[in-house]
Amino acid sequence: MLLDFIDKKIRKAFSDAAYEYDLLTSLHKEIGRELIKKVIPLEANEFILDIGMGTGWLTSKLKFYFPESKIVGIDFADGMLEVAKTQYEDLQLVQANALNLPFKEDSFDLVVSNLSLQWASSLTNCFQSIHRSLKDKGQVHLTMFGQETFKELFISLEEAARMRGASGTTANIRRLYAKEEIKQTLRQAGFANIKVEHEIIKVHFADMVRLMKWIKDIGANSISKQMFVGKELLSLANEHYDKNFKDKFGITATFEVVWAQAQK
Repeated sequence: MLLDFIDKKIRKAFSDAAYEYDLLTSLHKEIGRELIKKVIPLEANEFILDIGMGTGWLTSKLKFYFPESKIVGIDFADGMLEVAKTQYEDLQLVQANALNLPFKEDSFDLVVSNLSLQWASSLTNCFQSIHRSLKDKGQVHLTMFGQETFKELFISLEEAARMRGASGTTANIRRLYAKEEIKQTLRQAGFANIKVEHEIIKVHFADMVRLMKWIKDIGANSISKQMFVGKELLSLANEHYDKNFKDKFGITATFEVVWAQAQK
């Protein structure tokens, strides 16, 4: 199936990036710290699931703040799991896909996920699977990169394609999920008391090539693999990026962080 093929490509990308992942994800950790602050006040969380745990940093923090809870971390990239096991021997780790969580119904009191589900091929399947795995009144707290993320890169690629008279070149690039789409999908999955917020963060990179390398190095390059970007198009896009989104510190890249919480 096509979705299975896409999922395998994403899994391989993140596995290949696992050993550099912690060095490249300071932004992820900063957002993860804020996510932890939101769940610390919650009570009666005997069973907690961390989806898309990467190399286990957030899972280990949850274990610290909820020492009496039974915490499970999952990731579908075997490379991430290998690194996590060497760093955190006391964590319960499972290789699994958020599209179809391998747990019984009503298993968890709390599900968290930090900047992971935006890469999912089907957000509907993810939220339905989370809803099924939660106990009655259980909660999900998650962060995702939203649709505005990398908007300067998309704009530059689209403008380069327009200049070449090849507007269809970028038509197959799927941008990340919009805030309202996330909210609607949570509602359709059966969640209640849904709260969705967002914020915009600007990050500097030396140039567009460094930005694209960063995206590739953290394993989040599945979007770019959907199309072929030739040298000429890339050069035009880089020129447009420098002309329109550059200051004395380098090029700016937008990250839209979506914060969502809901209850079963």
